[in-house]
Amino acid sequence: MKKIFFSMLVATMTAFTFTSCEDVPAAYEIPGGGNGGNGGSTETVGNGTAENPYTVEDIKKHGATGSNVFVKAYIVGFVPEKAIDDAKFTAEGCEATSNVLIAASADETSVDNVMPVQLPVGDVRNAINLKDNPTNIKQEVVLCGNIEAYFGKTGLKSVVWAKLGDKEFGAKPGTEGGGTGITGTPKGTGTKDDPFNSVAANTEAAKLAANAVSEQGYYIKGKVVSIKEQFSAQYGNASFYISDDGQAGGQFLVFRSLYLGNQKWAEGQSTLKEGDEVVVYGKLTNYMGNTPETAQNTTYLVSVNGKTEGGSTEGGEDKPGTGEDKPAGNGNIAIDGTTLTLSNPGVQAGATTVEMVPGDFYTENGTEVTTITLKDGTKIVFDANGEKNGPKYYTGANYSNIRVYKNNTITFEGHKAIAKVVFSCDVDKNKNVNCVGNETATVVIDGKKMVYTNVFKEASGGGVQLRITKIVITYAK
Repeated sequence: MKKIFFSMLVATMTAFTFTSCEDVPAAYEIPGGGNGGNGGSTETVGNGTAENPYTVEDIKKHGATGSNVFVKAYIVGFVPEKAIDDAKFTAEGCEATSNVLIAASADETSVDNVMPVQLPVGDVRNAINLKDNPTNIKQEVVLCGNIEAYFGKTGLKSVVWAKLGDKEFGAKPGTEGGGTGITGTPKGTGTKDDPFNSVAANTEAAKLAANAVSEQGYYIKGKVVSIKEQFSAQYGNASFYISDDGQAGGQFLVFRSLYLGNQKWAEGQSTLKEGDEVVVYGKLTNYMGNTPETAQNTTYLVSVNGKTEGGSTEGGEDKPGTGEDKPAGNGNIAIDGTTLTLSNPGVQAGATTVEMVPGDFYTENGTEVTTITLKDGTKIVFDANGEKNGPKYYTGANYSNIRVYKNNTITFEGHKAIAKVVFSCDVDKNKNVNCVGNETATVVIDGKKMVYTNVFKEASGGGVQLRITKIVITYAK
């Protein structure tokens, strides 16, 4: 899974209460994707700031995305039920207070050229909706919210501020935190006993350079404001916003968090809901230089409403894993040409290394690979992980490698915490592919163990093999 997203913060707003006109979950249609910033290939007119808001064309045609961004457009209609194809380009007969449609032109009448806007309960809804304010039709408006899927289209949700004419409604994000729109009071030190609140997490992440990731991980506590991507069996993770009080003011984006115990979510386990109190652990990043959030492949739930990995709600350890002074967590994965590197964000690399060359342990072509014990006692355990094809050693005139197929696992069991594992990999000359494993691969760290899984979940195909010619393991200090 690759990274993407954006979470600039907003000021306090009333909790969401939706009517029958609320959105139906649907896939994003946002071109270019991403967590935030300008995801399109064409230059936008605006940049999403209060001084230079995005236009509807910036978002729909050029792929601009983001959270808590400003958008300038015209109010052109509303959606009366749950299908945007039933949109009405008038204020007459409007009974919907939870949404309006906006467009680049005041005379727009095509659903292909509009954006649906979710109006949360409060001042913004009271001032903008067409049922109570029919004269708003064809009026220019500036809105601040999150660009997300709504009614199956690219829309604007979690709107916290609006300007209509010379009147403002809601709470406009401030400039505290270097112009990121962060408002509220930062609290906590980011430790297990004193977690960051959402404002502190945003503030700390906003200090980072664009796309940089913090050197250390932090504990962050808050209540779920809204859920961007619910836990599912396909990926086993979720993305959601949290704040001190469960309202959008001061919210922070937890991006692609694994479940309790730093494990992928599985069928039958509970999912998140708005208002849940959570503690998460992860590194921070400033995506595109304007989107504070947790960094993917580092983030997991520590507790939900007091429930931890073991299900204990009081007096228990809320830190998964049994590592040396560090919590278990996702490792980082980096690919550079034919080099694959797994790294442990919770430790510093030392000078002690050990290496494995397949030809030192196997000689016969097609040999099944199971467990390799290195000279220092470190074990490397290869497993098919339920797949028909499991790890095997292959050798020929010009190659000697261990091949790891889709969803196969490699478990490194060190005599102390492992800082990083560097794979030297082969090339599939027939396909002209660097055999460095799938981009969706994962690495999970638990104390002295590091588990790599060559994740591939598509309905067909085998993905990218990992063909190992050498492994170098570096231990922590």
